[in-house]
Amino acid sequence: MATPVFCAILLFLSTATDGAKILGIFMTPSYSHQIVFQPIWKELSLRGHEVTVYTPSPLNDPSLTNLTEYDLSFSFEYMKQLEKAQYDFNKFFNIFEQISEAQLNHPYLKDLLKKANNQTFDLLLVEYLWSPYYAFKEIYNVPMVGITSLPLTIASSDHLGMERHPVVDPDLALQFSKAETFKQRVHAWIHSWLFRLVVNYKMVPKLKKQMKKHFGKVDKTTAELAKEVSLVLGNYNLALQNVRPITPNFIPISAIHVQPQKPLPTDLSKIMSNLKTDAIYFSLGSNVLSSQVRNDQLSKILKVLGKLPYAVLWKYEKDSLPDNLPKNFIVRKWFPQQDLLGHPKIKLFITQGGLQSLDEAIARKVPMLSIPFLLDQKTNSEKIVGLGIAETIDFNFFTEEELDEKVQKLLLDPSYQQNINKQSKIVSDQPMNSLDQAIFWIEYVLRHDGAHHLRYSAVDLPFYQYYLLDVYAFVLFLALFMIAIFRKIIFGTVLIGSSFVSKYRKTKVQ
Repeated sequence: MATPVFCAILLFLSTATDGAKILGIFMTPSYSHQIVFQPIWKELSLRGHEVTVYTPSPLNDPSLTNLTEYDLSFSFEYMKQLEKAQYDFNKFFNIFEQISEAQLNHPYLKDLLKKANNQTFDLLLVEYLWSPYYAFKEIYNVPMVGITSLPLTIASSDHLGMERHPVVDPDLALQFSKAETFKQRVHAWIHSWLFRLVVNYKMVPKLKKQMKKHFGKVDKTTAELAKEVSLVLGNYNLALQNVRPITPNFIPISAIHVQPQKPLPTDLSKIMSNLKTDAIYFSLGSNVLSSQVRNDQLSKILKVLGKLPYAVLWKYEKDSLPDNLPKNFIVRKWFPQQDLLGHPKIKLFITQGGLQSLDEAIARKVPMLSIPFLLDQKTNSEKIVGLGIAETIDFNFFTEEELDEKVQKLLLDPSYQQNINKQSKIVSDQPMNSLDQAIFWIEYVLRHDGAHHLRYSAVDLPFYQYYLLDVYAFVLFLALFMIAIFRKIIFGTVLIGSSFVSKYRKTKVQ
């Protein structure tokens, strides 16, 4: 917990920054992404900055008088394709390209571009993920601060000079958190370079065309602009991500969206109070809808959970409920997840394994059963199983017996609760909370004209210089040259010696 003196210093530094005009663009139409960004733009507006945000998830809070939000919620229509993508990054990129194209064609963004000559900003906040919106850094000639709700991709890591080691920190698209076998090491190494090739020779050129179409005068690529970022705030949870070297301009902001425990809404509080048993909370997050899950597998889950002497609170999105719904189920389209997880009667959280859900479960100290579907969810699940705070099942292949065994184990074995208590303590033991840290560093960039001294200069080196390929080539050439000289000397010595012996023999014969 922060000391009073430290908080006073932090408050002084924050108030020492004059109110700035900040432009924020957060494209991803996913609630689990946006809840990471929302506290930041809200707090900046509360601290006297004039904040303009383009987002699919506006706060719509009239009390925030320094905040102007432009609603891009139409973008959520495109996220319906996400389930088909699963772990395919090409499909993910195509979906996000469609989203950004639709957004850039929207009157809100067109108007922002038109006004570029008549208005100014002091800072750009943007989601740090293959974004054509990096171009606004050039349009408005301002420092850029990136924010990410997911672990950094291989490309984003490279742009910061934080190259991911393929063995100890494999890419999130791979379905293992560490490459422990030789086969996995080969797979991770090949994947890391194929990923770079796809990004640099497919994604970056396509984004370049898109930026040329909409921004015109911007000549730099997204990769070049990404390297110019002043600072990146990353959702980096010590319990969930692999330890890795970081540069000074990468600031971890673990669980920034997790709020202090609040009372449940009156009706839900009454339901929980009237329960005669403990309860299980079942939610697959905002990107995977329970109502779209395969009926055969969903029936297995309902059958197993229906036999338990526990109430099951289930987030289910449809009006019509499944015919085989067990009597111990309490179904709603939405629950206040953070506050519900903090209720003492919740003993197990069945989740899809999304990073934000795991942050909340660890903060509220609730063991988990993870059923991964997309992107990083598989590696997240492997990680929490390794920490002894969860179990996981493969949604496509699990059996009723396997599910029942793992649920019973999580509910009856006290080690899961003990382990998550320990991890919660580790994650929460920080000198200041993540939101205060995020605001401090954003204002630091404002105070120091972009804080370019934090950047790692190696990101500006050409590929061959960064990996010392020219040096290795020179050393190899020198070695080959020396070998050639040595061979010539040896060969010459042998010839001379051979000639001398031959002459000596002839002389002796005569």
